[in-house]
Amino acid sequence: MMASSISRFAPLPKFPSRPAVLLPRVPGPKLAPFTPNARADIEFVEFLGRANDVDSQVWKVKINGALFTLKAFYFCHSETLRQNQGGDLTRPLANSQLYIDYFDPFNCECRAYGRLKERQRENLAVKAYGYLLLTPQQETELARKVTGNPSLLSHASAGTLDGDNFWKRYEEHRGQPVRAIVKELVSGKAPNPHDAQRMWADLDNLHSLGIFVRDTHGGNYLGGKLVDFSRSWTMYHPALVHIGENTLQLLMLEELQQLLDYYYELANSLSDEIDVPEDLESYCSGQIAKYKNLPRAYNWLKWDKNAAAVKAHVESELYQEPAL
Repeated sequence: MMASSISRFAPLPKFPSRPAVLLPRVPGPKLAPFTPNARADIEFVEFLGRANDVDSQVWKVKINGALFTLKAFYFCHSETLRQNQGGDLTRPLANSQLYIDYFDPFNCECRAYGRLKERQRENLAVKAYGYLLLTPQQETELARKVTGNPSLLSHASAGTLDGDNFWKRYEEHRGQPVRAIVKELVSGKAPNPHDAQRMWADLDNLHSLGIFVRDTHGGNYLGGKLVDFSRSWTMYHPALVHIGENTLQLLMLEELQQLLDYYYELANSLSDEIDVPEDLESYCSGQIAKYKNLPRAYNWLKWDKNAAAVKAHVESELYQEPAL
């Protein structure tokens, strides 16, 4: 049984601290550091991402002689997260840091992968090994590789931090390191029919673990496995509790439709070798109300030995008091 998930609300540790902590520092699932101090010597080998990626830089890297995928995340301003991700909340969060803790793409991935690890279901996605914090030298090196500008300065000591820099850092991020997640390096080839068939079952299982992926287009799969949880909500999550049922149902339909569209794409390219799941088609064709495996139904307190205290902590610390 896992230990209590209560922890002090606090932003990401700043340089030169040596964090031996799990992130994010709010109740619920968390991801451990890849190394004890979350630092590592990294050789950036090859860019693996897409030119239009808005959340991160994805690279093939070498760490201690082994090859991995490294996903290094841009920063997001808390106000942008509040408006774009938390705008449908019926109960606003108590402070700007909480919008970062629950809606920032890095934290969304940490929480989803943390749930997979704690429930021993890492087979449902490409595996994540832990997070790293880049040094100023590493973040500058990576920015120079991408831009081709050898004199580029991109680290936290820059003058005015208004988001108009490589890592999209604002003043609220000053002194905070670039965050990255070390993942399994997998082939970019299209899935075979066997791998493709399991995608719907995997997504259904993710829902049963309280993980609402929300972004299931074909570009987020490699070999039939999900590689991206940067838009995911994992119970306990304010959006899964304090967004209306109709809105959540529409979001669920959108998520399922993305996967269905990917199945159609694969069916066209693989001819008759793949069967599109009939129940998935049914849910996307006017029967979404019949889908019962909803992430918000996950019993997030079941595995916490101090459940009552955690629940009270969430209710007292997360939300603004209603206006009188």
